[in-house]
Amino acid sequence: MDSAFTPVAGAVTVEQLFALDPEMRQFTVKAGRAGNSDATRIERLVELVSVKRGFEYDNSATRVAAETFRLRAGNCMSLVVMTAALARELDLGVQYQLVKSPPIWDRRGGIYLVNDHVNIKLEPGLGSSDWSVVGGSGRVIDFLPGSQVRGYRIVQLSESEMLARFFNNLAAEHMVDGLPDHAYHYLKQALALDPTMGAAWNALGVLYRRQGLEREAEQVYRYVMALDEDPFHSMHNLSILLASQGRLTEWAQLHRQIELNRLQNPFYYYDMAEASYNRGNFTQALSQYRKAVKLADYHHEFHFGLSRAYFQLGQLDDSQRSLTKAMKLAPRSDKERYQLKLRAFNH
Repeated sequence: MDSAFTPVAGAVTVEQLFALDPEMRQFTVKAGRAGNSDATRIERLVELVSVKRGFEYDNSATRVAAETFRLRAGNCMSLVVMTAALARELDLGVQYQLVKSPPIWDRRGGIYLVNDHVNIKLEPGLGSSDWSVVGGSGRVIDFLPGSQVRGYRIVQLSESEMLARFFNNLAAEHMVDGLPDHAYHYLKQALALDPTMGAAWNALGVLYRRQGLEREAEQVYRYVMALDEDPFHSMHNLSILLASQGRLTEWAQLHRQIELNRLQNPFYYYDMAEASYNRGNFTQALSQYRKAVKLADYHHEFHFGLSRAYFQLGQLDDSQRSLTKAMKLAPRSDKERYQLKLRAFNH
């Protein structure tokens, strides 16, 4: 469907993803100087990308390595790419890993964004036998706040599969921003890198529908339902399309399959909590906010909702704790708002 979209200029390339800026090069020169073992280089890199050195998890945007380094913030994909770029310059080995944990949910501009969680394992360079620090299993860096990867299955990703996820993220963000040509460009890149990536095909279906290409959208959704081991999101999107076309018998059949899966969406509970809060039913709102937090404790607005409900119920200590958690998780643009509210507790 290239004819329905306009080619874009200045789009992010694979080379730009991993490009280092001068500050990054300065670090790698120091960490990689002669005499430093692979184990030492790994430890220097692990320390650099840590919270204590100012790096923060921020799920609001997918960024190339140099931008992530400059802002000291990014989602797990951005932070993994940045770390891999630095590791390459230090002649270290990297392994990209998909953590089969519950997906990371977000919602922007009326679009649900459901991201896999990835992390990175650092290893000594090829031919090195220096395992004095990292041991025989490498050194895993995981950027999701409070992430506990133990107990979850780890799937190794090739670089192509990891980059496909990066470009799929970029596509979704451009779709939210109302830039369909950019979204299409990045989805084509993602699917060229990993033709079996169900999430990218599903995003393409969403893009087609938003552009009025309903026949093509339905074809994509049905293709994903046959391709993907977890077809819930494509089923949900197909149900929206069927309802808009008045195909209610087909919609009802599909909707029965969807209903049970909807309970895994944290925004389902968050929306109910907001409605309960606005009706003045603060006890019910509290229960629903808690369910949203249980499914996705990394969203600052869920904790802020908890804080509001606790405050209305007179549980001021709990309200303050939830507000503090919201502030810690919030992107920098929202931190000041929460800080002002926290100061009010202390006066």
